[in-house]
Amino acid sequence: MNNLIGFDKSFNKLLENYKSMNLHSSIIFYGPKGIGKRKFINNFINEIIKINFELNDFAHHNNLFLKNTHPNIMMLEREIDSKTKKLKKNINIDQIRILKKFINESASLKKMSKFIIFDSADDLNINSANSLLKNLEEPNKNTFIFLICHNLSSLIPTIRSRCLKIKMNKHNLNDFKKILLDNIDIDNDDDINFLYDISHGSPGIAISLYEGDILDTFDITVTSLISNEINKDKVNLSNLLADLENDRFQNYLSFLKSILIILNKIKDNNYDSNYFLSKKLNILNNASNHLTKKNIIDRFDFLINNEKDLFTYNLDKKLFMLKFLAN
Repeated sequence: MNNLIGFDKSFNKLLENYKSMNLHSSIIFYGPKGIGKRKFINNFINEIIKINFELNDFAHHNNLFLKNTHPNIMMLEREIDSKTKKLKKNINIDQIRILKKFINESASLKKMSKFIIFDSADDLNINSANSLLKNLEEPNKNTFIFLICHNLSSLIPTIRSRCLKIKMNKHNLNDFKKILLDNIDIDNDDDINFLYDISHGSPGIAISLYEGDILDTFDITVTSLISNEINKDKVNLSNLLADLENDRFQNYLSFLKSILIILNKIKDNNYDSNYFLSKKLNILNNASNHLTKKNIIDRFDFLINNEKDLFTYNLDKKLFMLKFLAN
């Protein structure tokens, strides 16, 4: 595993709790998307494997974990629908039933604890969440449930109340820069500052934006936002985005929402231009003069209300963007 940057204190405390047999049975790791919650857990379990197995066995067990085939570790994520070949909307109750069987079976490897990882718990629906509750209320000995959560309020209160909660804040610029330099080839300080501003300090989001060439759309996105009519820029932007794969288009929508959030803060006088680390984002300070607060909020609401349907029903991306820009 790569070195963990930015969360050393929480990591060391958690590891010490495990070694002293004082680790809470159910833990929610919550904070902004892309800051490294999954990596934190992966590194933690990596250390547990080191503790439990001889040096010669470590590589084998770690490889099983990385391939999601380790007999003592279960990962729960949204599954691919066998009919549509797309990701399902939620972690469903059938997955929780399989989880319960996994928990109640005798451990395949007696010397190591069982670990269950939800990535992410935001994807639980009401039925699967309620089904999970009993395991949180009556935890099995030497079994630990880790729930990754991007938005704590998305979890039902009864789940939140039964878990230890570890908040993971966004990275400072120095840690953010270290993570970026470990993962992508970038050497322009203002580009790093721009990624920090637009991702709100989330390295995972920043890396996705950089690798997906989403940043190249910044100028045409801003000019399209401030125009009052469907013009050449809006059509060109919609055409450019229409052919993107879903993952890249989702990255663009995250990018777009970040732009709207910053514009809204500027309109509220909550985002002084001196706050920007990147000179590039001063463009938004000027752009805000051409937009009303209502226009910014309406467009943000459009994305929130229609994004899920876009991917669920495989709607036309070009038409989606033209409707968005027409608001």
